[in-house]
Amino acid sequence: MIKRVRDIVVATVHEVLDHLEDPRAMIKQYLRDVENEINKAKDAIIRHQVMAERFERQAEEALRMAARRKMQAEQALEAGEEELARKALSEMKHWEARADQYRTCADKTAGQVRELKEQLSRLEKKYQELRDKKDALIARANAAKTKQRIHTTLHKIDSESAIRGFERMEERIAQMELQANAHAGENAGGSYLAYADEVEKELAKMRSRRSGSAQSDGGQMPGN
Repeated sequence: MIKRVRDIVVATVHEVLDHLEDPRAMIKQYLRDVENEINKAKDAIIRHQVMAERFERQAEEALRMAARRKMQAEQALEAGEEELARKALSEMKHWEARADQYRTCADKTAGQVRELKEQLSRLEKKYQELRDKKDALIARANAAKTKQRIHTTLHKIDSESAIRGFERMEERIAQMELQANAHAGENAGGSYLAYADEVEKELAKMRSRRSGSAQSDGGQMPGN
């Protein structure tokens, strides 16, 4: 039982290895892998573009808040409310700092989008190159497999066991031919026996004619 399980496991492993070593399967698998990477890159680009746009909107909103606080500070100063002016200016600086942060995040995300697009371009180019080569590579792989099968078949035919097998078949055919010829001779002999009586009658007629001819020749006068 243990040996049987081991044989099954070994056979399965060999089957997997053979599949992995099949160039046709590897080409198709590589195409699928590149397709997956392309789809991941596209999804990442979309996500980063959305983030970059959100950071841009947040930066613009922060700048608007900073401008509003500046205007409030000027109004407070004109009204003689310096403390309110200071508070408004402090909030203005806060929103300006926030705008700078959002702008930095937007620029960084936009740079990531550019890198992802470059990566996507390379992947798509590689994918197209492999698609262009796929049919030719698979054709070459099929031709190699066919040559390998033919070589294996010829090796089996040329092997000593195969030769002995053909020799045994040749001997058997020769025996069959001898038996067929023997049966044909027996059938021919039987057909001769079927005409035996008629043959004897014809033979008797031939003897009688010969005897009559001999007597006629003997009864002639000399000198004629």
